[in-house]
Amino acid sequence: MRAEIKIDGIDEAIFKSIKQEEKEAISRAKVYQSEEKLVLEIEAEDVSDLRAAINSWLRLIKMCVEVEEVLKNG
Repeated sequence: MRAEIKIDGIDEAIFKSIKQEEKEAISRAKVYQSEEKLVLEIEAEDVSDLRAAINSWLRLIKMCVEVEEVLKNG
């Protein structure tokens, strides 16, 4: 099973921090930037593993965005 997610508005700092997690992922994941979007490609053996991986990656991205907002707004 495979999923591709594209997210607008992710800056370079968030991309770099998320990219490091690519190596540690249980599922196969590829993170890159294309046309000013963060692209996340995930592969897993079955639907439940894919769903779990998508949820984990999206939670990580959301947390990074929230931390960045807190740091900017101090």
